[in-house]
Amino acid sequence: MFVADWKTARIHAIELPPAAHRAAGESFNILDLESLLSRQLGGARITVEDMATRQGTGEVYVAVSYGPAKAPALFAVTSDGKARRIDLRAATETSIALREAPTTNAAFWKETPERSFTVTDMKWRDGELFVAGLSNQEFASTLRRIRFPFAGSESVTSVEIFHGGHNLVETRAPVRAMSFANLGGQPYLVAAYTCTPLVLIPLSELKDHAHIRGKTVAELGYGNTPADMISYSVTANGKTTDLLMLVNFNRVSNIIPISELEAANERPGIEKQVPFGQIAGLNVMQAPLAGVLRIDNLDDQSFVMIRRELEKDQLQMVSMGKDLSFRLTDHVSEYAFPDFSFKGKAFQIENIKPRQDVLLKAEGFPDLIKSAD
Repeated sequence: MFVADWKTARIHAIELPPAAHRAAGESFNILDLESLLSRQLGGARITVEDMATRQGTGEVYVAVSYGPAKAPALFAVTSDGKARRIDLRAATETSIALREAPTTNAAFWKETPERSFTVTDMKWRDGELFVAGLSNQEFASTLRRIRFPFAGSESVTSVEIFHGGHNLVETRAPVRAMSFANLGGQPYLVAAYTCTPLVLIPLSELKDHAHIRGKTVAELGYGNTPADMISYSVTANGKTTDLLMLVNFNRVSNIIPISELEAANERPGIEKQVPFGQIAGLNVMQAPLAGVLRIDNLDDQSFVMIRRELEKDQLQMVSMGKDLSFRLTDHVSEYAFPDFSFKGKAFQIENIKPRQDVLLKAEGFPDLIKSAD
């Protein structure tokens, strides 16, 4: 597991203990994650910093900060509602110092250290760790490539983009969320920035000491900070569709077909102002994932996410199917009433009931599955 420490500008690779393999299909229904974690931290209030699944094990690792000093802690959480705190002091690890890391003592809005943006996202691909964040250079927005095992070297590339919503060439604002896509047979990094320009960067251009300009292919809405982005696939009627899921702190989540990125990459990029409020460049779909802080692939069928459930103001860790990205028990609709019956309703029996039955079982309410008779 890779962990960033912005105070020392280092990336740590922590060796995880062995974990048993678990079959796919487990569900997470932890509806009070905050209490589960904070009681191991003396009752301190926590802030979720990041989350990652350990594929094939059913374990989800959650990084938090807690208390007035924002001390770090790391937990492994399982679907049975248990959390195990990882002893970072005892962990076997190696690390690498980040070159040209920020050294300023400046703060954004008088409270958030600029140095805390040394690392804004990390993604693993084919033996390399890709690290987005800031450097101490004039063109501060930076993408790093680091081979593992660490050998003391890294590639540092500065990146600029044209931000249509701001009508501005930007060299400082860092990538906030990123993933990968193969476009035209070539690997690309897909990057989302604050106020949500979406940018394509060929991996072949990420070379040490290079300064590059990403291609802005979409504007997905002003007044927003991207929270997380992952790649995934959905298979329906024998056809598999490759997608990206972009979840946002301030806007609806975006489902981005890779085919849309393919088409956009063949067109000229956005190089002129896009009016505030206008969505431009891509035909994206929406997912009902308000309040999601972090998301990852749990298995081929499901996501796992940490969210702030807004109606009840609860910090939760829950799983959702990738096809609808929806939890039935979040809502009280016509179907929830005790006297609702599917009897004689052909459309509902064919199209609604099968999916509801799956959701009720996954969300812990199999006893509420209704007969079709």
